[in-house]
Amino acid sequence: MPVSNSEHIPAVLHFVHASAPTSILDVGIGTGSYGLLLRQGLDIGYGRIQPDEWKVRIDGAEIFDAYRNPVWNYAYNRVIMGDIRSGLAGLDRYDLVLCNDVLEHFPREEARRLIRALLEKCRVLIATTPNREYAQGAWGGNQAETHHALLDRRDFCGLVAEIVTGITSCYVCTLQQELVYPLLVAADRCPSISHPQSTNLFRRLRRRIRQFRLRDI
Repeated sequence: MPVSNSEHIPAVLHFVHASAPTSILDVGIGTGSYGLLLRQGLDIGYGRIQPDEWKVRIDGAEIFDAYRNPVWNYAYNRVIMGDIRSGLAGLDRYDLVLCNDVLEHFPREEARRLIRALLEKCRVLIATTPNREYAQGAWGGNQAETHHALLDRRDFCGLVAEIVTGITSCYVCTLQQELVYPLLVAADRCPSISHPQSTNLFRRLRRRIRQFRLRDI
């Protein structure tokens, strides 16, 4: 569908702000809701109200032209039309790539290859995808909306954090070693984490040990 699970929006935006990006590619923009949220949080919220004042570059990618609406023109610097898999070679580099409710629409091996390819084009990748079987065929005349794979943490190279957000999970990945520690710290502070206290304490302790090891590398 051209909209995402609302439960993972806080986690996604939390890691967006932790990444402090100046350039973003939003893959599978649908109606453009994330473009608007990103623009509000990263530019308008800092008093840069007019488009000619904006400092953050936000590009989008979408395969289905029927989703086009005025939000696209307002929130995004440009929208790249077509299948992201065939347009990878021509992509610019970005600080951050968002891939919200997109990867499940590809066969598993193709999704894995896409994750790796996108990570080579950005510093941080944030992806959300269902964490349980969720059958879906073509939707609204868009064959690309069909679900093909149920992914989990084993499919994400460079995985730093996994946050369960209802029926979907948010995965945060990077191949940049210097970004691992800041993202781990952000994961500890993520508002979507709500483990029982004993489990939460154990995970925090384990993560702290990993953080200290990373600082010594």
